Amino acid sequence: MKKNYIFILLMTLCLTGVSFGQTPIITMIADGDCSGGTPKVLEIYASGTIDFTLFSIENQTNASTTWGNTQSLADFGTVTDGFVYVVADADLTIFNAEFPSLDNAKIIASNALSINGDDRVRIIKDSDSSVIDQYGLEGTDGSSTNWEYKDGYAKRSNGTSDNGGTFNESNWVFSNGSLNGNGSCQGGATFGSIISVGTFTNATASLKNNVIEGFATYPNPVTNKEFTISSRSTSVKEVAIFNVIGKKVLVTNFSGTNATINVSAISAGIYILKVMEAGKIATKKLVIR
Repeated sequence: MKKNYIFILLMTLCLTGVSFGQTPIITMIADGDCSGGTPKVLEIYASGTIDFTLFSIENQTNASTTWGNTQSLADFGTVTDGFVYVVADADLTIFNAEFPSLDNAKIIASNALSINGDDRVRIIKDSDSSVIDQYGLEGTDGSSTNWEYKDGYAKRSNGTSDNGGTFNESNWVFSNGSLNGNGSCQGGATFGSIISVGTFTNATASLKNNVIEGFATYPNPVTNKEFTISSRSTSVKEVAIFNVIGKKVLVTNFSGTNATINVSAISAGIYILKVMEAGKIATKKLVIR
């Protein structure tokens, strides 16, 4: 029986490693001003190997608090250390003219990006709808903030993801209005040369930045139905425990550098512990006896 547990655990880690560790990150969003406000582009970076069949995007318009227009990213398949793009236009003619160097195999055309330069977009994990990364403040019209990208674009400036529904303007560089009249359809330079897609130089650091500093769990194995989680930060920690077939069996959260977690309601066995703290992730095998 023990051998079966180990085998199932290894299979689970292989199949779900992306969802427990590596995640995609939004690196650019653009609101074009060519042919009626097109093209609209969302650039996403895969740091490491990402199985995009696990993720979707959603948008939120104006001052709405409702997320909609869900678009699966499954068509991207598995991507390693590369950029992919979601485009608003079903007809890619204008997009291809503005970004001639991009491969259409890395592009999804979707109404989920029918946005203006004051709207929000987020990446969610399909299995539990958790927010992986988000551009914009939920329910807040961007025209009243600094992060509006109307007729322009916003480019991520570091490897810190804005996950869990949070958004930090300090992670971004904004260029509101820079695309107004500059598209090739107006006779100027192509958007691709202005925006410089696929040039997020810090993207490869996103996994390093995603590590929880000072993360520790003890005791492990758990022998008295309690164990402690600790880190160097006092930020809120979201804790989830999954069994070997990927079912979530415990969810909780706490603030501070450490807390004791009670697992008396969980049967003895092998589990996966996932902890999220301020956009950073830690995972570990957890044995309960």
